[in-house]
Formats: sequence, structure tokens, C-alpha cells
Amino acid sequence: MNNPKYHKKQRILGAVLSSLFYSLFCLVPMIGIIAGQIFADDKMPWVLFIWILVFFGIFLGAIWVSLFFRIREIESGEEQEASKY
Repeated sequence: MNNPKYHKKQRILGAVLSSLFYSLFCLVPMIGIIAGQIFADDKMPWVLFIWILVFFGIFLGAIWVSLFFRIREIESGEEQEASKY
């Protein structure tokens, strides 16, 4: 199947699935840290807790920003234009 629209959908799906997969690597530790902070008897200092959440949040934000730019690149067709050369 040589339909360019199909290839765009396939590439977008791959980018989204990849971003979701890598987002789990940020979300799982964040959920564990939050649960530990809520339910543990001896809690970490709040400054450290917030710093860790911000640290993982920055990575999570970067993943989704890069997904946005990747989808925009796929939809604009720059990748197909570059493959001609």
C-alpha cells in the first residue's frame, strides 16, 4: 500500500505509542514516590519530594513537547521531501 495518508497515520501512531511508553518511565516512579509520601511512616523532606516531582515532570513535559513537534513534522511532509535527496 503506497498511500501517503496511511504512512502518515502509521508514523503518527508510532510516535504516540513511543511517547506513551517513555511517559510510563516517568509516571510510574512519580506515582510510587507520591504513594510513598502519602502512606509511609517516615516521609522524605518536602523540598526533596517537590524537587523529584519537578525533575520527572520536566522529562514528561519534554516527551510531550517533542511528540507535538514530531507530529507537526510528519503532517507537514518534511520527512517525505527530505527522502527525495
